[in-house]
Amino acid sequence: MTIQQQLLSSRVSGILLPLSAMKTDSDWGVGDFGSLLEWTRFFAEQRVKIIQILPLQETAPGITCPYSALSAFATDPVYVHIDAVEDIRQSESARQYIDGLAAQIAVWRQAAKAPFGAVKQAKLKALWLGYQHFLAHEQSVRSARYLAFEAYQSAQAGWLRSYALFRALKEFYQWQTWTQWPEELRRFDKTAVDMFEAHNREYVRFFAYIQWILDGQLRVAKAFAQEKGIYIFGDIPFGTNLDSAEVWSERENYRLGWEIGAPADQFSEGGQKWGLPAYDWPYQHQHHLDLWRRKIRRVTELYDIFRLDHLVGFFRTYVFAPDDTKGEFDLQGDQNQIDRGYAFLRMVLDEAHGKLAVGEDLGVIPNYVRRMLVDLQIPGYKVLRWEREDNGYYREPRHYPSVSLATTSTHDTETVREWWETMDQHERANIWEMISAQKTDGNVPWNEETQRAILRRVLGSSSAIAMFSWQDIIGTTDRVNTPGTVGEENWTYRSAYTPQEAAQVYAKEWAMFRQLLAETNRQ
Repeated sequence: MTIQQQLLSSRVSGILLPLSAMKTDSDWGVGDFGSLLEWTRFFAEQRVKIIQILPLQETAPGITCPYSALSAFATDPVYVHIDAVEDIRQSESARQYIDGLAAQIAVWRQAAKAPFGAVKQAKLKALWLGYQHFLAHEQSVRSARYLAFEAYQSAQAGWLRSYALFRALKEFYQWQTWTQWPEELRRFDKTAVDMFEAHNREYVRFFAYIQWILDGQLRVAKAFAQEKGIYIFGDIPFGTNLDSAEVWSERENYRLGWEIGAPADQFSEGGQKWGLPAYDWPYQHQHHLDLWRRKIRRVTELYDIFRLDHLVGFFRTYVFAPDDTKGEFDLQGDQNQIDRGYAFLRMVLDEAHGKLAVGEDLGVIPNYVRRMLVDLQIPGYKVLRWEREDNGYYREPRHYPSVSLATTSTHDTETVREWWETMDQHERANIWEMISAQKTDGNVPWNEETQRAILRRVLGSSSAIAMFSWQDIIGTTDRVNTPGTVGEENWTYRSAYTPQEAAQVYAKEWAMFRQLLAETNRQ
């Protein structure tokens, strides 16, 4: 039985907690793959079956949003578990460097928000010192580890070489955008690119080495999760930054100068520009969706479940022409949109080989999208606060389709507690009647019983999967992201406690969660 079949024929629950938020006693201030091991052990004890860790794609300095990444394929070096890197452990210079950082690491570890920039730079320095040891002691004798690295580069050649070149060039030109590089490099001229690689081979391969280390650590974490009966839930961002490896090296897949975004919705009255280049969908479909096939293969290598961000964009993408402030859909006509979306999702299922795809179908979504998800057995989202019947009343979760993912919030919304405490009193009366079968004036405070009733309703839904953010289980108001805003509060959320501490501090909340799992027949 495939993972897709296992999950859709079961009633499972999961927790959303960004990897960067997974605090431990050994991290450097940002959760890493060592943190994932510790938190997996903790979640297994709470009977959680899925851990959703959000995108891990590498971002540029000063950027914390993984949906605006330097690459659709590369993992951010900030997530490397330094203590587990063999070459760093064996390098005297690397150990001395880390020893000298001890006081600073202690400060980072106690920070309320994840200090991405400083931690990443420190880890890159440690990895460079470890890499020098690797070159001297592994490459020089063509050891088994060196041959494994060579095999990795060959297996990942479809994205790794262009990414490593891009990263090296970004450093070489001090993070200047590729559109301002010398002309031959700017247009990815083969002779110029090959010459740069030949002159900087050791440095270019350093970035491939980092990805090899990261992939190995994620695979260890995934294997450990499998031993514990837990599925790892990853993410494929819809777009990448204009200043990214794929746009630079495979620009034929994009409409440069055009920008993707969203029409007006609850987050933005005038629509949103996302600062990401639009895809050239006709070109991509003429070339068998090769870029996206490689993205799907990559994510299924790393995860058991993957979220297709901005699902409706595969049917129709809202785009802004150069200097346009209004925007429009890039494809008109329902049937044309249905055909494009169907071809894309069939490709996803073919490449997933039994891994589970989940479609992020939130916002203004045509009915045909959700009908297609049901037909193709791809779960969409059912967010309690947004599910309404035609008469305006909140939808009873027992009426959700089984092929769906039910939840109380997402990384882009308020937590369930903040939503409850700030909503209109009339709305609170409306939804509380559905949740509790009791009519009130809406004066229902947030407390343990309110939280229990809300969680129980979602766990009792007909959805095969019920997911909750970490904050919704522990009952806090800390957000991961606020759409339409830019600031250090976004994407830097960090758990206040390690798993060992959380087991004690939130013992009552997790006991309630486990009891609710039993009451609602959830695994």
